[in-house]
Amino acid sequence: MKNKYGLVFVLCFPIIILLSWNVWLEGKVRFSPEITVAAEGYDPRNLISGHYLQLRPVWEKTDCSNFEENKCPLENFERVYRFYLPEQTAEELDRIIRTENPDLKLVFSLPENGRPLLKNLLIEGQPWEKWLDNRKND
Repeated sequence: MKNKYGLVFVLCFPIIILLSWNVWLEGKVRFSPEITVAAEGYDPRNLISGHYLQLRPVWEKTDCSNFEENKCPLENFERVYRFYLPEQTAEELDRIIRTENPDLKLVFSLPENGRPLLKNLLIEGQPWEKWLDNRKND
């Protein structure tokens, strides 16, 4: 009988730990302040590789007044970010970005004492899904 409960505990413990960690990370992303940074395609010859866009922050076009001391914290951000997309959307968005060069911005969550976490991609000021839907409906 003891072995049965011990086995259940051993099997459930890792799952509980992983779920707790996931909830903690999700809370960190949802309740941290957001910041928007201008972006551009990183490699115009290979903008989409797989099902993600490779984008890099463009600090010259970013309003740095949202940061402490009105200074962009370049050292806290990666040089290039991957923004993952659904398979059916990747090819279409790749073509649009290459040919039309729309205004791109990356939305980050800024947890206290942590690395910025990429949350969303804005195209022409709208979340990419909404922008693409509006474009199809026009």
